[in-house]
Amino acid sequence: MRYSYLLITFLLLACVKSNKEKTSAKGAIEKQEIENAVETVADEIEAVAQPSEHVTTTFKEELLKLKLKTVPLVDSTSFDNLIDKGDYQNINTEALQLAKVYKNWEKLKSNYRIIDAYRLKLSKGFYTVMITALQSDEEIESKLINYDLEGNVIASEMVAYDSKTEDWMRTKSTIETDRITINYQYKVSKETGYVKIEPNGKFRMLGLSDIFYELVIDELNIDKSKLIPSLQAFKTLPNRPNEAIVVIPEIVEGSEEEHYFTLNTHIAYVNIENRQVLFHYFESAETNGWTSDAIMLTEIVIDTAPYTITENERAFGVKTHFVGSSRVNPYENESLSLFIIANNNLQKVLHNFEIIDNGGEWDGNCHGEFITEKRTLIISEEKNNGYFDILVKHKITNNIAFEDENGDCKSKDTITTKTSVLKFDGKTYK
Repeated sequence: MRYSYLLITFLLLACVKSNKEKTSAKGAIEKQEIENAVETVADEIEAVAQPSEHVTTTFKEELLKLKLKTVPLVDSTSFDNLIDKGDYQNINTEALQLAKVYKNWEKLKSNYRIIDAYRLKLSKGFYTVMITALQSDEEIESKLINYDLEGNVIASEMVAYDSKTEDWMRTKSTIETDRITINYQYKVSKETGYVKIEPNGKFRMLGLSDIFYELVIDELNIDKSKLIPSLQAFKTLPNRPNEAIVVIPEIVEGSEEEHYFTLNTHIAYVNIENRQVLFHYFESAETNGWTSDAIMLTEIVIDTAPYTITENERAFGVKTHFVGSSRVNPYENESLSLFIIANNNLQKVLHNFEIIDNGGEWDGNCHGEFITEKRTLIISEEKNNGYFDILVKHKITNNIAFEDENGDCKSKDTITTKTSVLKFDGKTYK
């Protein structure tokens, strides 16, 4: 196309030069007039050269015609900023495979008008195109579409929308290399959604926990190769619904695949609305007891029961659950640690207190003995060093399995109870 423009320019200039040589009066043509003439002819040729819906072009050819924009980028398509009809682009919908993007495209395409499109560079592994469609006189939307390197549709996501209908809604989005932040505006409310752009080009809607896992990992500069996502934990605080706890274990030694690892502890206290890490607690694998081997660490849970250990201070808990791998020597353990905000920081006030301890031995068939101890914590009214004591109710179950005279396997439970007290010594409960 550019060669055509150069040829036309050359011919026009040649004609002008020839006319100048023939007559000085005609030689008064201004340089600007020549440039205008060239521009006009070029525009006309470009318009003629634009492929219609019925002209066959490849995906790559159609892609390269689109303007390239950079991220981060805000797409706020709406009727307020609707482009003029004269600026509508002529998009080859077949080359862009819009039939695979829109359901019932054959029925819709008579009403849909693709009026604008551009491309983004999000990855070397796939192509990205943004198209804007005028669905009707009352609806307009923009879709982000990812294609594989062969031009096949991987996935699409609506990122901007505007409506003139009674159920008014407007959507705009901020597109980044690996994320889309979608702002939904309704008549009386607003919402925000987050979509992860995966390395393979697919989209995944992020929950609140996903958002804060990423926030904490990035803010604390934790190596993502050292993570075990199944052991991460997130929970909002019932007494402070705009704040939450995030637990991120970090591998120090071993790996999940080896079924052996030791973990550092990262606990973050976050503000949900402002997306901020307010406090951070760290404990190394040397002291936290987070080691998984034959006794496997299977779960980490945040406990938001009302551990009100002072009149104005409510602690939260982190539970670790371990399970043994032996069939004839079964073992299960659950421990609780308590944390508070003190001196503008997160502090641990109870360390790995066992609330479930279950173990025993049997012959793999019937005969065996098992002991299970469960401990329940109750906040007392008595105080030590400014903190309420914690009453511990113990329930101990001794289970004996045996064969009766008929050879049937039976079991008998013996239950005992007791009470103990945890007192705060100025640093921790003991």
